[in-house]
Amino acid sequence: MDDDEPNEEDQGPKEKKSKTEGEDGANPTKKERKKERKMKKLNTNFELVEKAKKMWEMLRRDDCTDDTRKTLCRNLFDSVQGKIKQLAFAHDTSRVIECLMKYGNEQQRTAIFNEIKDEIIAMSKSKYAKFVMIKMLMYGTKEQKKKIIEAFYGNVRSLLRHTIAAQVIEHAYNEVANATERALLAQEFYGPSYVLFKDQEALTPCLEKSSLAHSMVHHILFEYFEHASNEKKETLIETLQEQLIHILHTHDGSRVAMQCIWYGSAKVRKAIVKTFKTLVMKIAKEEHGHFVLLAAFDAVDDTKLMNKIILSELKENLTAIIQDPNGRKVVLHLLSPRDPRYFHPKYVDVLKQGDGNSNSKKDAAVRAKELLDYFSVGVVEYFSDGMKEHLVNGSVGIFLPAVIEKSTADVTPIYAAICDACNEAYVEGAENHVVENAASHFVMKKLVQMDKQRAEQGLPGLTDELMQRIPEKVLQSWTLCNRGAFLLVNMLECSQAPVVSKLKKSLSSMRSELADLGFKGASVLLEKLNAK
Repeated sequence: MDDDEPNEEDQGPKEKKSKTEGEDGANPTKKERKKERKMKKLNTNFELVEKAKKMWEMLRRDDCTDDTRKTLCRNLFDSVQGKIKQLAFAHDTSRVIECLMKYGNEQQRTAIFNEIKDEIIAMSKSKYAKFVMIKMLMYGTKEQKKKIIEAFYGNVRSLLRHTIAAQVIEHAYNEVANATERALLAQEFYGPSYVLFKDQEALTPCLEKSSLAHSMVHHILFEYFEHASNEKKETLIETLQEQLIHILHTHDGSRVAMQCIWYGSAKVRKAIVKTFKTLVMKIAKEEHGHFVLLAAFDAVDDTKLMNKIILSELKENLTAIIQDPNGRKVVLHLLSPRDPRYFHPKYVDVLKQGDGNSNSKKDAAVRAKELLDYFSVGVVEYFSDGMKEHLVNGSVGIFLPAVIEKSTADVTPIYAAICDACNEAYVEGAENHVVENAASHFVMKKLVQMDKQRAEQGLPGLTDELMQRIPEKVLQSWTLCNRGAFLLVNMLECSQAPVVSKLKKSLSSMRSELADLGFKGASVLLEKLNAK
């Protein structure tokens, strides 16, 4: 080898050329590479898109003034006019069009609508353009909304099966369409008379899980149950039995679920109840869903299964359920089914629709008693703990009279807990004291008024327990507040003679003080003490 020829080893390692290295040797950044890809994709629209996005960023800010917003809308509209349809299908630019629909004027919205009016179905099926359609349904004129809904006629069944388009149909049906338009949207599932369904096959697309999420489908199923023969109902019930959890959160869906329970066989009912497992608390708290649980209480004869699946979960989550207005109805129905003191007649009328169904064999009273036996112990245990909080919480305290009156378990622990909550002397100005607090006073008054009824049954009442457990000095302190004095009056009016005599003796030393007190409760109590 020639000495003048350079040795490869002496030259050191050769530099590897980067795969992303440009002609000038510089490596483009990730941001630059992304920009280059966009330029190729958008071709001549790249600069337009970048400019539109910058205006959109300013337009959507909360601190954007009205004048600035008008100027931005005008400039943005001038930039995108004629290209609306193309931009609506892209991820980032669809948001630009949405924003323009929201903040633009009527003239601009009309121009946008005119560009996309022939692409309504295609846009409804697009992952991004669907949002433009929803914004058009929100902010368009009455006539534009009507045109969009009319475009759906004849395509409803296929659109409901489309995961993306179904969302647009759902919004149009629930938020925009009037009664006539809703009927026309649903007419594809009906026969020419619009009274009877063509066939259950027309419902097949609706029974897929993705379609069952939509309230329009729930209404269609509800209409089917209203008009179909018993034989067709039974066939549909078997199909729906494991799908009801997907529909019972709406008004129509809950009514469908209730009919499935009322008219389903024992086997079907068992399958339905099993699908509620782990979802009972959620269903109990739903505005419409809780009706389904009440229908199950009224119809399912297998109370052992009901306890295992439903009542056990209710007992585990009583705090959350009782604090919810719908959940309270579920608990009250178990304690005192259809009691007019707790349930409005129209509420009861809904439940009566399932009475007399051929698949419920047990007597209604027997079924209710069995459920109550399973439920009572857990309820008594719940209310025996944290009694003061229960009493002062008006929405929770109303349960105590129902529990005392209806529970088949021993309620002595509840009376003991009430006594513990009351076992402190009243001090003037102590508004949170149990006997002076408005909510707890109301509950205790109701419980004391039940003493006569319990005495007739040979059972001790609240007054008996209070006289045994509350010291005389504490009872006397109750005379110093208006509500406390009235509670003592109730105790004197509703108790047995021996208890009345004992209470009068305990309060006799307070006569002079009662005479000096100026509130109504003191004067009424004094009259009771002086009466022979």
